Amino acid sequence: MKRLVGLILVLCCSLVLGGFGSAALAADEMTFYVIAHAGPGDPFWAVVQRGVQDAGKALGVRAIFQGPAGYNVPEQVAMFRAAVEAKASGIATTISDARAWAEPIKEARGRGIPVVAINCKEPAELRGTIPYMAYIGMDEYEAGKMAARQILPKLKKGAHAVVAIHQAGHVGLEARAKGISEVITQELGGKVDKLDITQDATQAIGILRSYLKANPDTAAIFTLGPLGAIPTIKMIRDDGLKGKVLMVSFDLDPTVIQAISEGICEGTVDQQQYLQGYMAVVELYLCAKFKLNPADYDTGRGFVTAETASAVASLVKQGYR
Repeated sequence: MKRLVGLILVLCCSLVLGGFGSAALAADEMTFYVIAHAGPGDPFWAVVQRGVQDAGKALGVRAIFQGPAGYNVPEQVAMFRAAVEAKASGIATTISDARAWAEPIKEARGRGIPVVAINCKEPAELRGTIPYMAYIGMDEYEAGKMAARQILPKLKKGAHAVVAIHQAGHVGLEARAKGISEVITQELGGKVDKLDITQDATQAIGILRSYLKANPDTAAIFTLGPLGAIPTIKMIRDDGLKGKVLMVSFDLDPTVIQAISEGICEGTVDQQQYLQGYMAVVELYLCAKFKLNPADYDTGRGFVTAETASAVASLVKQGYR
């Protein structure tokens, strides 16, 4: 509710201040870009795109969502540089690889373009080295710890778990994996492997099956987003593993919600990515028009279980969750 109230206040502020911004660009002259490390073909990013588009319509500005077809940092950086050359009114980007983003963002800021980070940011040891103005998203590391703690009561001491990562090297996913691993090893005395399952669903199922055959004592599988969750759910269903291997995931999509309702998946972390797209455009608009500095915005880390899945299912189908 607090976030909703905050959103309403920001929009009201935008509308009220709009009457006094005579020296600033008109809204229809502004173009904002939100550039992710993957495109709307990924169900997760389709929701972000919807948030971007809805904010653009509400504010009367051009709001463009872009991302490579698959995880591809160089292609993402090229899109960012193209937006800079197009004289964007503001850019939001994911910090998908800390090594890749310091210089492009520094250059954009040097040309007077506001830049905010969304969804994922650099690791703690590099914090402050990339000059974006604010972060809009979830704390990935803490979310990983929270996800692991959700199933600790169902695991035995010393349990063996695996983290199936579909975009190895991705800063945010690696932070989630780190949080999960620390909780399982430190609080349960367990063992955690990290497994690169790729973004290809068929390959992912084959990799997971081979892993479980070699590690039959695996008690839990953590997937880090729909691209990993969907093939894992199919494997559990096809191989009759429901009730034998626990599963926890991140983010919402109809397949994951159905799996939660069926008891295949224990639950999933909800980072409310619609807000990451919507609020990025709102904050960049306020910065470009009224020189209001963007502020960090925590989009939250709820946990959807069988008890709450039905309440969000229709919103998932509509593309808002």
